Amino acid sequence: MQEIKRVAIIGVGLLGSSLGLAFKKFTEISEISGYDLDSEHLDLALEIGAIDKQISDLDSSDLLSKADLVILATPVGSISGLIEEVQPKLKPGSIITDVGSTKGEVINQIKSKLREDITYIPAHPMTGAEISGPQGADSYLFENAIYVLTPLDSTNEERVELLVKLLKQIGSIILIMSPKEHDQIVAAVSHLPHVAACTLVDSVGEAADEDNRVFALTAGGFRDATRIASGDPTMWTDICLSNSEPILKLIKIFQKKMTELEELLIEGDYEQLFDKFDRICKLRQEIPKKKRGLIPPTYEVFLTIPDCPNALGEVTSLLGEAKINIMDIEILRVRETGGTLRIVFATEEALNAAERLLMEAGYDPKIK
Repeated sequence: MQEIKRVAIIGVGLLGSSLGLAFKKFTEISEISGYDLDSEHLDLALEIGAIDKQISDLDSSDLLSKADLVILATPVGSISGLIEEVQPKLKPGSIITDVGSTKGEVINQIKSKLREDITYIPAHPMTGAEISGPQGADSYLFENAIYVLTPLDSTNEERVELLVKLLKQIGSIILIMSPKEHDQIVAAVSHLPHVAACTLVDSVGEAADEDNRVFALTAGGFRDATRIASGDPTMWTDICLSNSEPILKLIKIFQKKMTELEELLIEGDYEQLFDKFDRICKLRQEIPKKKRGLIPPTYEVFLTIPDCPNALGEVTSLLGEAKINIMDIEILRVRETGGTLRIVFATEEALNAAERLLMEAGYDPKIK
């Protein structure tokens, strides 16, 4: 079986750069080249070692013609156009894959235009991180993460196995399904949650128009429930429009559930309302806790500190000296005797290290 030795990554943001780092760390890939419209992203990808060479121009570079695998790590709206643009430059036998969040529309746009001597394998890594761009790149981003492949009916199985072998080496759990099945599932577990989070922020925003103290009083629960609403508007516009049919079906289900809840509130039916919340609570507990997914987890600790000079500085210095990176920090409550900090970390390892360090220093950290 042919080996994949040279890879070209178009789009060196979070996913593209993370793939480059993972390939360098866990596989025998000999050369990774990269292209991005953002020159700063491209320079940073080279600096952190996600790529070995920069592709300055897709039209004139010979690096594409040497690639065994081309990865399109770009927004879904640009994938079909990029395939048309790059495939004339590729050598026979090469593979094109992508990381697009929806599959059906892209496949329908491009399947009749594909060269017969190259293989297009649509894909979607079900993982992410809070920090976008190559500055958030992580060689372990794909470890224990579902990596969905939706090959076309005519795709050679040996070519699929070649890509599967490579992706397993970076720790991915491979799941092969049809484009339709994929789009229906991600509409439920990713696209509807984003639409719901945006609608929640929009709804509370109307209340804030009437009383400007509303957002000032929002607590951590509201932030957690709505943090995905801060996703890139261009990306999410592309996703929603390219997967509108299954999203619309789920919105109707969501509206029906909201109407059921509204009726219980109007009726003041305590027992049925309790039963509904209890059933949902138990259903929520069935969601796997350890698996990486599309909506990145947060790793946070809550810490009470005394009201004295440099109390906050002592905590941040303690973590900084131990090389534990703080992603976000928030003062939640302030009292005469002290206050509560919410400290967010990028990884579970950083959270655990911070907890041990803080306990050793005499603090009483509370893990969410």
